[in-house]
Amino acid sequence: MTATMPPTTAEDNMSELDRAELAVVDQYAAEDRYISGDELPWFPWVGPIEIKVVRADNRTGQYVLGLRSSEEAVLGKHRHRGVVSAVTVSGAWEYFEYDWVARPGDYVRENPGTIHTLHIFENTEIVFTVDGTIEFLNDDNTLNNTMDVWSFVHLYLEHCKTQGLDVNERIFF
Repeated sequence: MTATMPPTTAEDNMSELDRAELAVVDQYAAEDRYISGDELPWFPWVGPIEIKVVRADNRTGQYVLGLRSSEEAVLGKHRHRGVVSAVTVSGAWEYFEYDWVARPGDYVRENPGTIHTLHIFENTEIVFTVDGTIEFLNDDNTLNNTMDVWSFVHLYLEHCKTQGLDVNERIFF
């Protein structure tokens, strides 16, 4: 990896401090990461909902999931214990508890402690970045299940095992 500036024919006016800091980046920064969407499989999760584990930060617990459904679906009531952000790739989705519908290109930020029920319209794909756990609740609001980065990694590993797929360890960064 190199963070140095591309060659230029123009005069280079970068300061010595900027050059020194760039050298530190070259030596110590984590490598940039590109993962093609074709490298990672979609796999069944809940009903018609499929997920794709795009990233699993094995230091902070943050994870990035693709979530999609070809048909209308509901993911049960749940609470996030950390920040979640979402970008709608296609289709539309909402939380029953709110008065908005997210459509392609829309961005949603969910704050820790919020409780909501995900309703996905047909042919929808969303990318979620999740910090912390998701607590799935029963109808009476008691705790049913808690999932975190390792829960989703476990699902991914089991899918790879049953399908005879190689585990893509590049998701860990």
